[in-house]
Amino acid sequence: MRKPKPSHTVAQGSVRPVGEQGSAALGDATLPHRSVSVLKGVAAAMRAGARREARGRWALGTAAVAALLALGAAPSPVVGQMLRIDQIQYTTAGDGGSPYAGQVVNCDGGVVVGKFAGTRPRLVLQDPGYPHGWGAIQVKDWVYPYQMYTDAQIGDWVKLYNMMVEEFRGTTLLQRQSVYNPSYTIVSHGNPTPPPKLVAVSTVPAPVYDPVRDGWFVADHAVEYLESMRVTVRDVSVVAIDLGKAYDNYELTDPLEHRCWVSDYMNVDATGVYHPFVAMGRHFCAVTGVFEQYTNLSEDWDYYQIITQSSVDLALCGDGDVDGDRDVDDWARFVECVTGPMCEGEAGCDPPAWTLPPWNRGLQDCLMMDRDADGDVDLRDAAGYQRGFGF
Repeated sequence: MRKPKPSHTVAQGSVRPVGEQGSAALGDATLPHRSVSVLKGVAAAMRAGARREARGRWALGTAAVAALLALGAAPSPVVGQMLRIDQIQYTTAGDGGSPYAGQVVNCDGGVVVGKFAGTRPRLVLQDPGYPHGWGAIQVKDWVYPYQMYTDAQIGDWVKLYNMMVEEFRGTTLLQRQSVYNPSYTIVSHGNPTPPPKLVAVSTVPAPVYDPVRDGWFVADHAVEYLESMRVTVRDVSVVAIDLGKAYDNYELTDPLEHRCWVSDYMNVDATGVYHPFVAMGRHFCAVTGVFEQYTNLSEDWDYYQIITQSSVDLALCGDGDVDGDRDVDDWARFVECVTGPMCEGEAGCDPPAWTLPPWNRGLQDCLMMDRDADGDVDLRDAAGYQRGFGF
């Protein structure tokens, strides 16, 4: 498969240690006993049945389900266990695989922070109790007419039953498939969406091109703890486009030349491969999205990407009303955001604390007003507006 050759030197960022697990103990649930031969058979069937869909959207082929049934019956749930998202996600495996892969589990769920129709409708759930890692997971609805996807709205807390845990192309998924008699409960509505985690670009580094293998690879999977969580990087510019297995990734760099990859394939406001805001050289005060892994070593790909979801995730500096330009109409957002906290450090505010009523804008909404890129919005940023309007 042809891959784009690098047009610049990719600066590899520093590798950070695996993130914290959260306050609750992990590993307290045990897997049901299964013979090694059955496990190998299931794994082989899943590999054979998995097929790629357009632009990286995933599906589990019917061959895997048929093979499971041929082995005797669908897998049993982890009896008596209601697992948290972090328990399903937490792993010490080098490839980032869940210890529950191939199991049918019940999940205590989380708040819906993203919806993506795609070829197979998908929810992104995040548990606000685990803001620093292991706290989010993607859920695919295979049961036509996709009632779970239709019913669940942003801010709903969704609990899940009899869901297959699948590892596909490096990402842990919960699959809602009729063969396992799945169900769901919308526990509550209108919950605050957990804020994105503000991270340094060096924490989520772009892959490095390997000319010998003609492929792109990350050094390791130390950032697995961020998988499917919403993250924000700030003070970044577009330096390359048409990257990745679907040629839909673009590369951002920060002032220290740390680099990361982004894609807009979930972005509801994208009008093509990319959102209209994306162009070579374009600078953003902040970029936010779902952090996702894509691994296909047989075709020499192994990388992480930030998946934007709307125009708000692409924070043009000073564009307070997210209309693609900077004018006097943006001043109202500055007034709201200037009441936020003073922040220090490479990654700014974490967690965000824009809490003085009614100034409760999300982190990414306020970082667009951080004109001097110091991690806060204050009167010093007003000078940027004065210069912008020629005052």
